[in-house]
Amino acid sequence: MSTLAIALSVAALVAVGLVFVPVRLRFTLQARGEPSGFWALAGGAQVGPLAASGVAAKGVPAHVNLHAFGKRLWHKRLAELAAPQAEAEADDDEATPKPPALARAEAGYQRLERWLDPGDLFFFLVGERRRIVLEPTLIELEYGFRDIALTGKMLGAIYALSPLLPAPLVVRQVPHWESTDRAALAASGAIRLWPGLLVVDAAWYLIRNVKIRRQNGAARGAPTAT
Repeated sequence: MSTLAIALSVAALVAVGLVFVPVRLRFTLQARGEPSGFWALAGGAQVGPLAASGVAAKGVPAHVNLHAFGKRLWHKRLAELAAPQAEAEADDDEATPKPPALARAEAGYQRLERWLDPGDLFFFLVGERRRIVLEPTLIELEYGFRDIALTGKMLGAIYALSPLLPAPLVVRQVPHWESTDRAALAASGAIRLWPGLLVVDAAWYLIRNVKIRRQNGAARGAPTAT
């Protein structure tokens, strides 16, 4: 077998693997609020050797990080990321006033409708849930309020809602009865998804459903010479 044939075979196997082999997205989230007014929020997600994390707390600027193979590749404060967009929006506001939010939403819907049927798109997106599977996820809650009755109501409400959650979601709660306002949340789990199949499904959907609108001249036909 020639070297070219071997290379093509390996490339084909890799392509098939990228399409049909799922990846696992692991995530974690922690949040805490104390009676003193201190609060903190941290979270992260990882796919193979790639990871992203973010941290925010009272008195600490929020920032995000990207890592690969345990080394930090990128670090940015959220304020720095939002600054260029805020400046651009300010310039746009000075140049031309923005239409009301409802008008912008209607215009966006009309642009979408020119290319795709919104109803078909909705059902397609709902059907793609089969490519995204939530694995066992644990949510741990700790909370307490000055009003002890409110703590009891929260306890009962969470117990009532827990059976209605999807099976992979497990909620554990620890109420505090010290008559102080505090709360903490910790969640960790994973999502298994097939990015290759998502891309294939999206491409096939667009091929079958994008509305091809011809130019007016082409629709009427080119003028014929006499």
